[in-house]
Amino acid sequence: MTTVLYTGGTGRMGRVIRDGLAGRYDRVILFSRHAPEEPLHLGEEVVLGDLADLDLLTDAAQGVDVIVHLGGVADESSYDDIRSSNIDGTQHVYEAARRAGVGRVVYASSNHVVGFHEATTVLDESAPLRPDTFYGVSKAFGEALASLYHEKWGIESVLLRIGTFRPAPEDVRQLALWLSWRDGIELVRCAIENGPVGCQIVYGCSANSDSWWKGAAGWAAIGYVPQDDAADHADGVDSDAPAPRFHGGAFTAADYEGGIW
Repeated sequence: MTTVLYTGGTGRMGRVIRDGLAGRYDRVILFSRHAPEEPLHLGEEVVLGDLADLDLLTDAAQGVDVIVHLGGVADESSYDDIRSSNIDGTQHVYEAARRAGVGRVVYASSNHVVGFHEATTVLDESAPLRPDTFYGVSKAFGEALASLYHEKWGIESVLLRIGTFRPAPEDVRQLALWLSWRDGIELVRCAIENGPVGCQIVYGCSANSDSWWKGAAGWAAIGYVPQDDAADHADGVDSDAPAPRFHGGAFTAADYEGGIW
């Protein structure tokens, strides 16, 4: 019997993943600040709460095998907002996992932890962190925290550096970083089910011909084999638009304060 707890399971990405994996696990807990608008799938239950409430989160994690941590602020915001949701909240997720005996956390990191690398540079799992926003900094913190909880307390983590999760790529940058919905569902399934993984960085993208990422080691560690290629949708992208200088695109601008998701 497998029990999975989602934080952020009612968000944009969470809804797609849950729909794609519906019925696969015996018990699914949605830890959310708001009740889902859509009907629950068979086996799902809701715990209403905030990531700030460590005791409630720990109670919700009792008997859980894997936490899929998708919750938090998903774009640039003020440092205070980012700290509360993405830094303190992620620490609470890992501490709840430790207290409740959860074996693995699947952590939704982001391409923005490496956003200030030049777009001409193809990155692998050893790329130095170069976050492009407070949001990117918070995800880099989460990766470091995962390492600590693995080394000190033995909690496994799959650190998914999510690219751009869309039905189809929308611009030149997304031709390199696109993660299709089909591949995103498979990525999370592999991260939940396969291993052992230790503490593993995995680039979250499809099999894009023009990819800026070379993530073979991470993909092999969890058995992820993407099926889609952004190049198949290139006709729908404005090819005359200037290519971004950095992996993070518009997020790297000095005046960027949010608005792109």
